[in-house]
Amino acid sequence: MKSVRALLAAFGFLAACMTGAAVGEDAVPAPAAPFAGTWMIAFPDAEGVIVNVPDADCETPAVIDAVGEFRIHVATPGGDMGEWDVMAFGGRNPWWADNGQSLVAEWISEDAFLLADKDASGIMSDWANAKQWTRCPAD
Repeated sequence: MKSVRALLAAFGFLAACMTGAAVGEDAVPAPAAPFAGTWMIAFPDAEGVIVNVPDADCETPAVIDAVGEFRIHVATPGGDMGEWDVMAFGGRNPWWADNGQSLVAEWISEDAFLLADKDASGIMSDWANAKQWTRCPAD
């Protein structure tokens, strides 16, 4: 029984390291305010990206509202993404929804971050398909 517990603990630690997602007590609440605003969403401009049609642009932006010190509400032109708790872990910001879904944000500049969902394994963050959220200029 002791070895089973040790194996489960090791697996949990390994999963936390592989995903970059916050796990239990290692994650701490992070301020929601930096995410508040209007955003353009597209793949990052990178080598090999030929056509990059945004999911949201500054004429029809995604909107993130801070609904608490550590909680955001996200709406995109594609639909309401709901509310998320913003956490800090390993230099990134995992977002956790009440239904258990999680995403991971990584700031790449003061006004842009990458947002990754899970890959096909459901364990690791899918950085290869992460979208870049770029803050729209203030009117």
